[in-house]
Amino acid sequence: MQSATLPDGRVIFCVNAYEVDFSVHEIFSEDLLAHGLSLPADGVYLDVGANIGLFSLYLRDHCPTARLIGFEPMPAAFAALKANMAAMSPAGTAVQLALGDHSGWAEFDYFPGIAALSTQNRAVGQKMSAGLRGLLGGGAAQDGVQDVLDKTGVAAVAHDAAFLDQLFQPEVVRAQVETLSDQMRVLGVDTVDLLKIDTEGAEREVLAGLAAEDWPKIRQMLIEVHLGEQVLAEMAADLRRRGFTTSLGRHPLCRDGAEVFHIYAAR
Repeated sequence: MQSATLPDGRVIFCVNAYEVDFSVHEIFSEDLLAHGLSLPADGVYLDVGANIGLFSLYLRDHCPTARLIGFEPMPAAFAALKANMAAMSPAGTAVQLALGDHSGWAEFDYFPGIAALSTQNRAVGQKMSAGLRGLLGGGAAQDGVQDVLDKTGVAAVAHDAAFLDQLFQPEVVRAQVETLSDQMRVLGVDTVDLLKIDTEGAEREVLAGLAAEDWPKIRQMLIEVHLGEQVLAEMAADLRRRGFTTSLGRHPLCRDGAEVFHIYAAR
């Protein structure tokens, strides 16, 4: 594990320190209230695809007595997540699992150089890698992202093809998969104030693992969608049929073929 310092001076654990600045920009600048979501101080929050736990840290800042549970299947990212959850007060819970539509084991493409890209959906991983590689070398980032990239020092190596080849080289990792409903029962979760899903292309499988009787237990969702605008529209429509109101957003990386969108859903 490595460590990194957040803008407020906190030291956290991570896989790659140079990833943290961008993730902090993405997560900590998010105004969930503007999208109709609420953050009860003592709520229950499920962070699916938690990576090193930055979204859970964001929630702890806003929800001092909340119950936070993060799911992350990749061993290196999970080690950092577990350490960051343990350092919170009160501590969060880290679970080393992927969530999907059935129990079992699955192969993931794990990117040691950019752990946040790790995915069970190889096509999504390839598309995201190509889009991010274009972003690093193109100098066309929007919404303050270029400033963050410059801060990481990536500009100095953005045109080094050998470095970028290594950065975006995945390795195959097998990980255990369980369903969301099974984990809610194991963890004794009766109500979820916010379900956040960021699984690099497995968002539909995560929701497919939610049994019919458990859907009413979910008050709000924040879903990152990596499967294109048609799937985005289909997922949003399905959530509305289930009684949610929805708001849609675009991720800063939604360019160069890396289609990334957000669904904000609340009852």
